[in-house]
Amino acid sequence: MDTRKMLFEKFEDVLTTEHEMAQAYEECLGLTEDDKVISELSKVREDEIKHMAMARRLLEITQG
Repeated sequence: MDTRKMLFEKFEDVLTTEHEMAQAYEECLGLTEDDKVISELSKVREDEIKHMAMARRLLEITQG
């Protein structure tokens, strides 16, 4: 399998996960949940945003 295709498929998964986490985070903000839960979701969301940025950068590098 072409390396670029494999990398794109991997990055697509990361971007989808980030989008789903962002939606869950936004839904949680509307609830009257414990601040600790919201804080933990914030940390997860930040991690996913970092992963998305890394995936985009790797995609840029592989595409030249």
